[in-house]
Amino acid sequence: MNLEKRAVVALVNYDGKILLGKKIDGAEGFLSGKWHILGETLENGETEEEGLKRGIMEEAGIEIKVLRYLASHRTPKHTLVKWYECKPLTYEIRAGSDLNEVRWVSKKEVIEMCHGKAKMLWPKQIQKYFR
Repeated sequence: MNLEKRAVVALVNYDGKILLGKKIDGAEGFLSGKWHILGETLENGETEEEGLKRGIMEEAGIEIKVLRYLASHRTPKHTLVKWYECKPLTYEIRAGSDLNEVRWVSKKEVIEMCHGKAKMLWPKQIQKYFR
């Protein structure tokens, strides 16, 4: 049984725009009140694809298709985070879970809007994705 903490991040790409969410103020962690790329901590026994689909449904209210694996990194707390490119299967987004707002933004806006501390954790492949 693998007890390692694992998470997944979904780069949901819709016509060149990426889905971002803004955490509610007072949310746990450094992303409180900040814009970020949506992700999810995996539950026990959950596959990465299941976690991505569940997380995006909970946070943005849409269904997605997982297209391809992009990169991985470890957080300072040693969580293994895997990044995937996804596409929406439904399009009417709504903020759910622990978010105030969700929005489709251009790749350039992703760099401008996402929290600097979060961007420092992004793998090189993800940084290149947004150049």
